[in-house]
Amino acid sequence: MNSKVIIILIFLSFCLAQDKGINLYQNQEYEAAINYYESVIINKEDNLQAHFGRGASSFQQGNLEMAKKGFEKSLTSSDEILRSKSFYNLGNTFYKNNKREEAMSFYRKALEINPNDNHAKFNYELLKYQKQPPEEDKKDQDDQEKKEEEKKEEEKKEEEKKEEEQKEEEQKEEEQKEEEQKEEEQKAEEQKAEESKDKKDQDLKQAESILDALKQDEKIMQKKQISRAKSRKLVKDWE
Repeated sequence: MNSKVIIILIFLSFCLAQDKGINLYQNQEYEAAINYYESVIINKEDNLQAHFGRGASSFQQGNLEMAKKGFEKSLTSSDEILRSKSFYNLGNTFYKNNKREEAMSFYRKALEINPNDNHAKFNYELLKYQKQPPEEDKKDQDDQEKKEEEKKEEEKKEEEKKEEEQKEEEQKEEEQKEEEQKEEEQKAEEQKAEESKDKKDQDLKQAESILDALKQDEKIMQKKQISRAKSRKLVKDWE
């Protein structure tokens, strides 16, 4: 859009001459002005001049949505001057949002209430006769927007791919940990089984040793008994 459009905000100084907010606004203390008007609105919701003041201060802060709400609220006033300036400032707000047709509509409504509003007349006439962008430029703009959308979509897909790869990597790590844990548990079981087998072997060897000792003792006893028997026989023979 042409930068020659007048976007100076109309403030109702004659209505708000005693208003602290207008002093803050004129000193470019817009944030403080917003806070002031909000405090007024809290105490008196139907103070439409305060809504207008908050809208004007928000506009200067670049908060076009809040500015729009403030001006729309002040349109409900029965004061034609307030309504006229609200329409004009809504035109500025929509112009800032690159909405040419809507801006023209609000300038026209301001002129319907006040045909002598030179600012509204200038802006309306300027936008009315402003040339539309050539079709080729519009096509280039559409192509550029399409490319940007495709780029965003590609970046989104890439991000989703990275997230998926990260999830897969985390899952693999988890599976590997589980596998390692299973291997450790299996090794522990095998070691336990080996230790149990060794103990059984030791117990068996010990039992075999005891059995061998008993057998050896039994043989010795048998030899002694045989020896005694022979000795008794010899004694008998000599008698």
